[in-house]
Amino acid sequence: MAQANTMELIQSRLSDLNLHLPPPGAPKANYQLIHSDGDLLYLSGHLPMKSDGSLVTGCLAPEDAIAGSSASSNTVTTDPTHQLLTTQQGYEGAQHCALNLLSSLQSYLATNMTRLNSDTGTREPCDLTDIVKIVKLFGIVRSHPQFIEQHLVMNGASDVLGAVLGKEVGGCHARSAIGTNTLPLGICVEVELIAKIDSSVSKQNP
Repeated sequence: MAQANTMELIQSRLSDLNLHLPPPGAPKANYQLIHSDGDLLYLSGHLPMKSDGSLVTGCLAPEDAIAGSSASSNTVTTDPTHQLLTTQQGYEGAQHCALNLLSSLQSYLATNMTRLNSDTGTREPCDLTDIVKIVKLFGIVRSHPQFIEQHLVMNGASDVLGAVLGKEVGGCHARSAIGTNTLPLGICVEVELIAKIDSSVSKQNP
């Protein structure tokens, strides 16, 4: 049987991976970061934002396109939103998306949801341990016309969620990955998520 999650265990997994949750972000336009419906939380697309607030920008491209771009002075660009990225760089961008998704989940649960403490009989704020399952991920990868490794880029998000929350909770989710020619702010990847939470938790302000 899988070990039950505790926040200490989650923090330990993050430390072992040399990762940490960034501060929770805010919507970049007119929408909610998280919408709850019963025991499901629907998270809007999250960006590959690093802990310093910078974004992973650029377009995923096959190695031969990157090599050709480097060799041709006519295609070299100093604009980071137009740079060509390797699959590994996209993978790392998707990792940042997953960390931001986890940060948003932790913030939302602690602020909006409570659980009953059976020892004290009082209700207390929820946290990431109240996630029963990551149900599905949907990833959008900014792609060169010949790039076909969107699924490998999205492994970055899947691997982080599985490693941090454990395989039974964070891994083994459904997933889709598509390519597109552009994304907001020049980012390389955007990831949205559906999570199932413990049915016993309650909204603080239903």
